[in-house]
Amino acid sequence: MAQELDPILQPSRVFDPNDPTTAARVIALTMVCQSRVRLDEVTPFYGSGVYVLYYNGPFEPYARISRSEQPIYAGKAEPTDPNAARATSQGPTLHRRLDEHARSIRAASSTLSIQDFECRYLVTRSGYQKAAEAELISFFKPIWNKEYRVCHGVGKHGDASDTRKNKRSPWDTLHPGRLWAEKTEEDQKPREEILRDIDRHLDKFPPREQTRNIVESLIAELDQASAALREHGD
Repeated sequence: MAQELDPILQPSRVFDPNDPTTAARVIALTMVCQSRVRLDEVTPFYGSGVYVLYYNGPFEPYARISRSEQPIYAGKAEPTDPNAARATSQGPTLHRRLDEHARSIRAASSTLSIQDFECRYLVTRSGYQKAAEAELISFFKPIWNKEYRVCHGVGKHGDASDTRKNKRSPWDTLHPGRLWAEKTEEDQKPREEILRDIDRHLDKFPPREQTRNIVESLIAELDQASAALREHGD
């Protein structure tokens, strides 16, 4: 009603660089503009932040995302010191996280090859990695992320002996090889159900194939004028 009485458009929101949601989208946009690097060629570096993994291989269930701009996984690495202002104070946690994934993929050599994986990553200011990760997961909806319950489990570090009765993750069912997961007796989901879930998820959320379209979509959410016009016209 107020908009009908006031002919002057109001912005949909005031741009606040300190707003975690705004910062998260800017971080996501900046990260997808980074160069892709082979996962097995990432050299040690300082810093915490966010990253995504890409698959380029022949594993048939992933054919629809292979060699595309659709990440198979998005994640974050927390700084060693939550208040760290410099990358050196954050510790090499982002590299360490990427290396953990590389080791998991190497262990699953019967279905995956480390040479088929690439990544993008971005060192961020401490405190922004959580919101940026949530933005990346929400935007890309990767099939390996636990939020979508499709083929999750790659991020697990192993079960302690007193929790060995936990069921094997879908990731470990589809990609056997991690020794601690082999000791688990029961799967969370049978292989056939995991494959069906992958297809259903990709039907519902078609993979993003071109960087330009991804960047345009992220920028569109920051377009203050278009949002204001839409709201004014409703």
